[in-house]
Amino acid sequence: MAAGWRNPKFDLKEKSKVVFEQALALSLALASMILLTYQEFQIQAYEGGGETKTIEVEDIPETQQLKKPPPPQRPQIPIASADEDIPDDVTIMDTEIDLDAPPPPPPPPPGAKKKEESPIFMAYEEAPVLTKMVQPKYPEIARKAGVEGKVVMSIVVDEEGNVIDAEVIVAQPPGIFEEAAKEAIMQWKYKPAKQRDKAVKVRVGQTVEFTLHKKPPLD
Repeated sequence: MAAGWRNPKFDLKEKSKVVFEQALALSLALASMILLTYQEFQIQAYEGGGETKTIEVEDIPETQQLKKPPPPQRPQIPIASADEDIPDDVTIMDTEIDLDAPPPPPPPPPGAKKKEESPIFMAYEEAPVLTKMVQPKYPEIARKAGVEGKVVMSIVVDEEGNVIDAEVIVAQPPGIFEEAAKEAIMQWKYKPAKQRDKAVKVRVGQTVEFTLHKKPPLD
């Protein structure tokens, strides 16, 4: 049987062979491109540099209070006062009040003139005259020891004849009769001294003697 004529355009056998060759060439080209672009990567472990620091944890003992603290100080209460000379920070704890002391004298009336301190005269026309003498108390220790003595004092007699000051100048023997002599002489009274017929305040010397009255011996 004679073969018929075939159109080469529709020859499947010939066409598949061409397609296969084209696919093979394309595959080889792709494989060549992959091989040319391949890069080798190596991954290595990181070795860090520097020294290693070690942190040690220690147990800290609990702090113990050995001494008990003192109690807090009580609050200080300020004292209200009309006196401008007293500072504002004066409190009850800082102020000493004597409840047994006599009250102070009343202030002078408004407009009254303050009495000026009179001078003390050392020279005068008429000397003060003793009008009242209080015997001093003889110290018991000196009486038992049979000790006698005297005290020389400098005293101030004011215009009314009162002794307002007394200072010990000499005491024989010292340290025994001074206190008794001063206590007594502050109670003495004088006729005041005069200067130009006017009573003045003067400073004079006065001696206080301490003697024991001994009984005469028996016959």
